[in-house]
Amino acid sequence: MSTTNTGFRPDDYLLHSRISELEQEVLELKERVKVNDNFLNIAAHEVKTPVTVLKAYSQMLLMQFAKDGQQKYVPTVEKMSGQLDKIVHMIADLLDTARFSSDSLYCLMNDVDLNQSVSSCFENVKAAHPSYNVSCQLTPGNPIVSGDRERLEQVIDNFINNAIKYSPSNKIINIKSEVLNDEFKVTVTDNGNGIPTEKQSHIFEQFYRVDDDSVQKLPGLGLGLFICSEIIKKHHGNIGVNSEVGKGSSFWFSLPVKPNRNL
Repeated sequence: MSTTNTGFRPDDYLLHSRISELEQEVLELKERVKVNDNFLNIAAHEVKTPVTVLKAYSQMLLMQFAKDGQQKYVPTVEKMSGQLDKIVHMIADLLDTARFSSDSLYCLMNDVDLNQSVSSCFENVKAAHPSYNVSCQLTPGNPIVSGDRERLEQVIDNFINNAIKYSPSNKIINIKSEVLNDEFKVTVTDNGNGIPTEKQSHIFEQFYRVDDDSVQKLPGLGLGLFICSEIIKKHHGNIGVNSEVGKGSSFWFSLPVKPNRNL
């Protein structure tokens, strides 16, 4: 009497069953991430409105105290306004993070003269931080890239603000633009704390902060560089850091130059 060999083995059933379980777990995990992102988005929006109103009231108070000659109250209100600015920036970072997670952040691509953006960010930091020695070197020729000007300036501003934050004693910062191998590269260099080699590969991860007491005491959610990385990815560019502990850091990004286009 012959028997038919179906080729079925108990191990095949167990493997198929486990694959089905894993697929279900992945679907459930994606759903939880989506729910968390939606909650984060809604919560950030809800907080943003009253904070924006408080910021407006603080500006009104400053103008009223100045008008009434009550200068003794001005420093207190200025400190309050500064703390509100920090909250506004944190909310903006949370909203951007939620948009990246849901792939809903849109970059409006146009021809961008990045030298103009670098120069604008340079002038802003000089005005806001006169105690810092900030220099700027621009590549000649004003090459053009395809990008979202506002988002790219967000990256440059983040690099500059980090340079200021992490170099409180050595206040020398250099901003540089150059063209290398048909790539427009922007670099911001400081002479601050520096980043250990083994931690540099994590610096652009979400919520990552260098495990150092001097850094942990500084305000921030560890989202700024993650957002910068996501913006540059949207532009099909590259981003990175060169750093040495005790000697400072150079944060950079590069984008393809549009061929045969100059202002």
